[in-house]
Amino acid sequence: MQKHEGNGEWAGSRRGRGLPGLFLALVCVSCVTDAVRWDAESPLAGEVSSDARLVFEPGRVPLLSRPWAPPNLPAGIALCAASFVAVQARGDTAFAAWWAPRRGGSALLAVARSTDGGRVWHEAVAADSTDRGRTGCARPAPFLSWDAVNGYVHVAYFLVAPEGPGVFVTHSMEGGTMFHAPVPIVYGERPSAAAVASHGDTVVVAYEDPNASVPQLSLALSTLAGHIFDRRVSVSSANMLATRPAVSLNGNRVAVAWLSAARGGGAGSYMLRTGTLHW
Repeated sequence: MQKHEGNGEWAGSRRGRGLPGLFLALVCVSCVTDAVRWDAESPLAGEVSSDARLVFEPGRVPLLSRPWAPPNLPAGIALCAASFVAVQARGDTAFAAWWAPRRGGSALLAVARSTDGGRVWHEAVAADSTDRGRTGCARPAPFLSWDAVNGYVHVAYFLVAPEGPGVFVTHSMEGGTMFHAPVPIVYGERPSAAAVASHGDTVVVAYEDPNASVPQLSLALSTLAGHIFDRRVSVSSANMLATRPAVSLNGNRVAVAWLSAARGGGAGSYMLRTGTLHW
């Protein structure tokens, strides 16, 4: 186990929660707060959907865009319709992820690949089958990304794992045909949204902290292709609510967007914060 900068717990794997890991994490927490040199926050104009994606092109201001919608959904399977997300990769290759409800209220995280632009989907594989939740489809949708540098597929999501609920990330180095063991980002009770982006071996996860007294946004960083996340950085200000994260990465430049609202309520607006990774 390793200790998060807030009230939650996070770990580099699901293997145990011993004192040596805690000691190591406490040492690391003091040295990760400046892993990103942040620019000033700025507002993003326009209304966006809850599953908006952050587009970060070289030399241009990051923009929020609506997600790509494939021509067809995977056929012959049960899925939580509101959880379905899809991304285009190279050429006609595309990937999709969704929650598949199971008896008793748990759900399976499924991922499928298409080689014809989303017209026909190959048989889905289980990206994470460990959920012990009881909320059925009433859960945050997963966030799916594809890396143009190495072709890896990353998924960030919240579920109730056997060892406890929290935000997790898993990835495939095999073109979405199999997924590596899930890596915990933060343990906490409140269902929380997360987003993931990568550039080669550098992976960033923006997530709602499930342990904060009011929703706040943090960033987890990995330089080991998402196998271990050993740095945590606060993103949003404590005096505002921060939800619905989006994230993008271009080399060592990172951009994070989120829905910001006053604690007293109100419609809120999207905020953007960019920065430079410099560990």
